Amino acid sequence: MVHVGGPGAGQVVKAANQLVVAGNLQILAEAMVFLRAHLADDDLPAALDVIGAGLAGSTALNRKRQALLTRQHPAGFRVALHDKDMAIITGAVRQSGLALPATAVVSSMLAALKARGGGELDHSALAQLAAELNGDPGESR
Repeated sequence: MVHVGGPGAGQVVKAANQLVVAGNLQILAEAMVFLRAHLADDDLPAALDVIGAGLAGSTALNRKRQALLTRQHPAGFRVALHDKDMAIITGAVRQSGLALPATAVVSSMLAALKARGGGELDHSALAQLAAELNGDPGESR
């Protein structure tokens, strides 16, 4: 257990964690679109090994690797819950008068995924939306 600040500080830290996770998953989703557009599917695992061994490596990449490779996103941490958390964050951002543009974009992506019926999917399903927005370049391989 780690003590951070006074009353409400724990909620702020949890929100910041959810923000980092959402941002990381969105960038992983976009990285997969980029990789699939330029590499054969057989090369994707090695590409993720290289990325994961460098500064871009992350717990999100390690835990969501199979979902990103297989395009299967069964419920883990559901999109609907992450969307709820991001709505809380964007409300607090607005109330605080902060400018966090990447937060707004990632929040919108989660909201769009939920709106199109993906609320019960794992939040790694951001990769599906990113692929669809780009004509799913990996599908033709």
